[in-house]
Amino acid sequence: MLKTLLIKNYALLVDEEIQFGDKLNILTGETGAGKTIILNALGTILGDRVNNSFVREGASKAIIEGIFRIEENVLLLNCLEKNDLALDDEQMILRREIFDNNRSRAFVNDTPVQLSTLQEIGELVVDLHGQHDHQSLLKIKNHLTFLDEFGSLEPEVQEVAESYQKLQKLMAELNELENKQESVKEKREHYTFQINEINKVDPSPDEEKDLLKEENVIQNRERLFNLTNEFFGILYEGDNSVLEQLGRVTKGLRELQEIDEEFRVIQSDCESAKLTVEEISKFLQSYKSNIDFNPQRVEELQNRIAALAGLKKKFGGSLQEAVNARDKMQAELASLENLDSQITSLNKRSASEKATLSALCFELSKKRKNVAMQLDQLVPDILSYLGMPSVRFKVTLKYQDDPIGVISVQGQHYRATAAGMDFVEFFISTNKGEELRPLAKVASGGEISRVMLALKSLLAKKGRIPVLVFDEIDSGVSGAIAQSVGRKLKELSEFHQVICITHLPQIASIGDFHLLVEKVEKMGRVETNIRKLTSGERTEAIAKLLAGEKISETHLESARELLQDATLN
Repeated sequence: MLKTLLIKNYALLVDEEIQFGDKLNILTGETGAGKTIILNALGTILGDRVNNSFVREGASKAIIEGIFRIEENVLLLNCLEKNDLALDDEQMILRREIFDNNRSRAFVNDTPVQLSTLQEIGELVVDLHGQHDHQSLLKIKNHLTFLDEFGSLEPEVQEVAESYQKLQKLMAELNELENKQESVKEKREHYTFQINEINKVDPSPDEEKDLLKEENVIQNRERLFNLTNEFFGILYEGDNSVLEQLGRVTKGLRELQEIDEEFRVIQSDCESAKLTVEEISKFLQSYKSNIDFNPQRVEELQNRIAALAGLKKKFGGSLQEAVNARDKMQAELASLENLDSQITSLNKRSASEKATLSALCFELSKKRKNVAMQLDQLVPDILSYLGMPSVRFKVTLKYQDDPIGVISVQGQHYRATAAGMDFVEFFISTNKGEELRPLAKVASGGEISRVMLALKSLLAKKGRIPVLVFDEIDSGVSGAIAQSVGRKLKELSEFHQVICITHLPQIASIGDFHLLVEKVEKMGRVETNIRKLTSGERTEAIAKLLAGEKISETHLESARELLQDATLN
């Protein structure tokens, strides 16, 4: 609720501190006293655009500050949290400073904010009905919310919102994967080519060493054959071969050993040498016999070594790096294949969620149509009670065709939001014979206020905005109708703080808190003062509304009766 409105140097308001009650607040005063200026000041802290013409002459700036008590306003608390604006002891202060050079500054709890932030917050705390921009139900975007709140459809709306958000998340993931899939298409082809190139050679990390060794042997095969053949002859096969000479020496050493035991050791060493020469000879013979003089093998080796050299050059300088590159590309290709699988899975899940969302939206739409029919009947009845007997009211629900819309009903695709597939607007005809027109284009301020009062009274217990302000609600109203308007305002004030500017005693008398707006002259200049009326002053103020300037005892008695009736009712 709005606890206090502080206004300094704003038009005729020099230094006013207006205290408000928590139920029905009545503002009265003569025409031109400054009642509308108060609403303009309130609109200023709700985000209205201003100019320096409102700064009182002689002052450098005007200051308007509203102090609000916050009570379980979840949307407002979320908005404050989103904008990193902390509450001070469950209290919110909106302040606007207007300078004489056409600049202005906005604050929330002493924190500077953009005008758009102030407007966003303002729409959540005050609904101002009259010739102002803060009439929530004159904004088409709010009609759907009103319909859902009136029909207690919040659980169904929440289901739709959850399904919609789930679908949006799935579609965002799908879009990301599809974009990734498109971007890797060229990479897939490139990787496949390179993997095939490596696999065609099929290298092993240590292969090149063995190939180079074999190549070196083949290139020196004649020298190897000649030398092994020569050495084999020297050691084993030729005349006076080493083996033959060692045989003679060994035999002689045996004879010497029989003469002297000291030859035993050397004779044993000579036996070992003979065995060693035999082993060397066998190796040389075997090696010589296995030397390959096949020229085709030479070509094969050279081609293989050249292929390996090509891979080394292309993939990092070693065969191990080429093998590593192939393994890495194969792993990435496997992940790309998994990407295809993920896309297929997401497509299936998205299709399933679209079907779920479509069903939920269609069921919600059917319930909304039933609620709309109730409003079509109830609103004219209440407006007739409020002195508008010829009103026709219509809630229109439309679907928007969309070939790529996520909602599909009987083969037709429609656009949807988190609130469903319905696009709602209120239409009204206030006079007999007139066509229905959008509620936002209703011309009369008094009519607008009464239409808003009728709609708000239907939603009294559920309305989200805590402070309701009505201006010009008594335009064209008198007598019994004025009493009806007053009773509706009183009913509404049981669930909201209501601030009402009125010229009618029937409405003024039912207020819980009565403020008088009047002009006074101070130091040769006119100012507007606002003060709470005492019981006696209130009787006189209501009598003045009945009679004008000249009040009689009869008028005072009538005022007392109105106040008494209001107390009894």
